[in-house]
Amino acid sequence: MMVLTVGILVCASVPDWVHFPGQEWEKASPSEAGLDARRFEAWVAERDPAFRKAYGGQTPAHGGVVIARGGYILHTWGDAEFRYQSASLAKTFTRMALQLAIDDGRVSSADDLVATYWTGEATLEDHKVMNTGHNARVRFIDLQDMRGGFPVTNGFFWETGRDVPDWARSTGDPDYDNYAHVPPGTHRVYSSGGYWRLSQALTAIWGRDLKDLLDERIFGPIGIPAARWDWLTGENVRETRDFYPEMPNYGGYLDPPYHLDGHVVRGGGGWAVMSAADFARIGLLVATGGVWAGERLISGLGGNIGVAANRMEGWGLIEGTDAYFSFGKVTTGFDDPTPEEMASWVLGGVRMGED
Repeated sequence: MMVLTVGILVCASVPDWVHFPGQEWEKASPSEAGLDARRFEAWVAERDPAFRKAYGGQTPAHGGVVIARGGYILHTWGDAEFRYQSASLAKTFTRMALQLAIDDGRVSSADDLVATYWTGEATLEDHKVMNTGHNARVRFIDLQDMRGGFPVTNGFFWETGRDVPDWARSTGDPDYDNYAHVPPGTHRVYSSGGYWRLSQALTAIWGRDLKDLLDERIFGPIGIPAARWDWLTGENVRETRDFYPEMPNYGGYLDPPYHLDGHVVRGGGGWAVMSAADFARIGLLVATGGVWAGERLISGLGGNIGVAANRMEGWGLIEGTDAYFSFGKVTTGFDDPTPEEMASWVLGGVRMGED
């Protein structure tokens, strides 16, 4: 089963003109990349004021944006190597860990019940155990697609009643209330709490730190050294009351366990610390459908998987055009290129390195 959402079709095979960067990206001019330089440069000029405005006193005070085609950087804004915690973007990393489990046969299907593989008994509170109540019907796909009946995504909002669905039985305690309140599939609601449960389950299923898994299977092979990025733990976010200063106790829903069989549980709801340049690498992997330098690293990977304000995206085909654009940013308030804009840059039939 395909786990990552396919927004735009991805080529089944990767054209030979697509380059896979080593430890450092190489650059190409718009014309070298087979683009209409005038149109592309006009788009860049329009975005320059938006980038400057994005750093008008906001946090982080600086950052970066990268746009590439065919594995070559076309343009950057700011510091492409600046690393910052990426909010909800790392939900995609949790989804990768699930897809790898399916690829390896550790999980038969995303439609399987979580309780078949991990119940959380002796680690979760009784009403949260995955073979109890509505939790017993929760599938991996339900947690991934935010249809698992887990309503909590922000401890501060939950405590103040700002994001409580009318179907949830709220006590006002985001920790206590992080469980399936209704049968899965009944409602879709943005739920970082559900992703946290998915991260716990996957840590138990893999029997290892999920960061180490992704370093070995995905990020190392595509040129992102383990030391160049971090993935904050759920416990770290929970204990940092002012993680988001404007939302005290944001992480109050991140409930124990924080370690399983001696392995730390990473923040499945987000908080990967990474640069725009490395997010763009992952975008290229998305554009190729999970293939890197002739080797399939992961299946079920494709489409446009950007999440929230800090983004990584990849496009293989756009309106029938071999595109292979990738995009990464660590910023806010900066509009991403649309598929229509990117399609307008590509000269008909022209590939990388052709005039």
